[in-house]
Amino acid sequence: MINNGDLLISTPKSLGDYYFNRSIIILTEVSNEEVVGFIINKELNYSLSDLDNKVIEKGIKIFSGGPVNQDNLYFIHKHPDLIDNSINFFNDLHWGGNFKKIIEMINNMKIDNSSIKFFSGYSGWTYNQLIDEINNGSWVVVKNKTDYLFKKDVKNMWGENMKEMDEKFKIWSNAPEDPQDN
Repeated sequence: MINNGDLLISTPKSLGDYYFNRSIIILTEVSNEEVVGFIINKELNYSLSDLDNKVIEKGIKIFSGGPVNQDNLYFIHKHPDLIDNSINFFNDLHWGGNFKKIIEMINNMKIDNSSIKFFSGYSGWTYNQLIDEINNGSWVVVKNKTDYLFKKDVKNMWGENMKEMDEKFKIWSNAPEDPQDN
């Protein structure tokens, strides 16, 4: 039912949920016990250079990966050739690796936002918990388009997905983040 690399698109059922309202999550680890992923469309108001003064590039964005371990920084990238100790989870996508090497590659302008994404925290469930949430209609599972992860305009990503889904979701594509603002 769910696999590494799949995208979870939250449905309007999650409107009251602070973290998962209008979220799109890429799944990086799916086992019989647990599922781990990162919210890919919630950009935070700070960059990597705000967290690490060794980073020269000011434009490397940080995203809210989810409610678990928000004090930790995680990353997904397309550079296993440049970044040691990364884990392949789907096609040419990898997560983790040698952080010092990443900073070096960013400072040498060999890596940028088009091929790496940083997350504060992650999203996690037991396998059965997530399956229950999918069956209850809180999430729609979509097969991944690899470059989708590094899309520049994340603000409209959720609405665009609502337009592509079942008729019952299309009305939500242009709804404000808080429906009471309508």
